[in-house]
Amino acid sequence: MKKINVKILFLGLVITASIITLNSCTEKMQSNNSFSDMELRNTVNNNNQPFDMCSCIESNFPVEELSDIEIAGLNQMREEEKLARDVYLTLFTSWNQKVFDNISKAEQRHMDAILCLLNKYDIPDPVENNDIGVFTDDDIQSLYNTLIEQGNQSLVSALTVGAIIEDLDIYDLIEISGKIDNQDILAVFNELTKGSRNHMRAFVSQLSLQNESYSPQYITTDLFNSIINSGMERGGSICNNSGNSNNGNKGHKGQNGNGTCDGNRNGNNNNGNGNGGNGNG
Repeated sequence: MKKINVKILFLGLVITASIITLNSCTEKMQSNNSFSDMELRNTVNNNNQPFDMCSCIESNFPVEELSDIEIAGLNQMREEEKLARDVYLTLFTSWNQKVFDNISKAEQRHMDAILCLLNKYDIPDPVENNDIGVFTDDDIQSLYNTLIEQGNQSLVSALTVGAIIEDLDIYDLIEISGKIDNQDILAVFNELTKGSRNHMRAFVSQLSLQNESYSPQYITTDLFNSIINSGMERGGSICNNSGNSNNGNKGHKGQNGNGTCDGNRNGNNNNGNGNGGNGNG
C-alpha cells in the first residue's frame, strides 16, 4: 500500500507540473502572438541612458521647410494612429484579448512620435484633448464608428478590424512617404510602417488561431504576402537606439529557438547579428 501511495503521489505531482507548464506555454504563445513591439519605445539606449523620442528628433534631424503635403500628412497620421489606439482599447474592453491591449500601447507611442514632429514645427495638434472615439477629421470619425460596430460583432470580426487598420496604416504611410522629403518625418514614418507590419503579422497570426484568414483591402496582395511570410522586425533604429538589431528577424513560431512550447526551434536569428535574434517587433 505504501508503494502504491508513493506512486500515486508522484503521478499527481507530474500531472500538476504538466498543467502548470502548459498554462505557462499558452500564456507565452498568446503574448508572443499578441505582439510586444520595440519600435519607438522609451526605454534606454546602448549607453543605458533614458531614451527620449522628441530629443532624438530635435538633435538628430534638421529643421526643414514643410510642404502642405507634409503638414497634411502629419495631421492625418496623428489621428490615424489615434484611431488605431482607440479602436484597440475599445475592443480590448469588449473581448479581453491581450493582442488589443499590447498593440494599443504601441499605437500610443506612435501618436507620441508624431506629436514630437508637430511640436517641433509648431503645428496645432488635431487630437488635442479629444476623448477616446472622438476625432477632428470627419472621415476618420466615420471610419472609427464603422470599425467599432464591426469589431463588436465577434472576436473574429474584431481581429479582422485590427488587420484592416494596419492594412490602411501601411498603405497611407507608404503613400505619404512617397510625396515628402523631410528627413525627420521620413524617419518616423519608416518606424511607424515597420511597427504596422508587425501589428499586421500579429493580427493575422491571431486570426489563423481562429482558423480564419485575412485578405488585404488597401495594400497589394504581393506586399501583404511579403509581410506575413517574413519574421517580426525590431525597430528603434531612428536614432540608432537599438544598434544593429533592426536586421534581426525571428521565426514565426520558434521564439528564440528554444522550442519549449511549440516544438519548433527555428526562432534563432539567421543573419549572425547577435542583437537581432530576439527582435520583438
